[in-house]
Amino acid sequence: MDYYDEIAKVAYDIFEREGKIHGRHFDHWIEAEIIVTTRYRETKNDGQNDTKISKPKKSTAAKTAANQSKTKPKTTAKVAAKPKTKKTSK
Repeated sequence: MDYYDEIAKVAYDIFEREGKIHGRHFDHWIEAEIIVTTRYRETKNDGQNDTKISKPKKSTAAKTAANQSKTKPKTTAKVAAKPKTKKTSK
């Protein structure tokens, strides 16, 4: 049985166990994913210590973009000064 089919079977078992209440299919599916994923991890480890699952590392481009969004933009263009006008009295 493949991963998807196993999740579907477990989700249906949860649906039946909880009294076949309709409208909770998403909750049943998520709970089944957790159960099946835990089973796969346990069989993968073969009784060894649980290994930590780390977040995927950001690429250099993603880090650069994230850092640039945090810093203030640097202005390189100079603004021309306004010419002064003389007041004339009437």
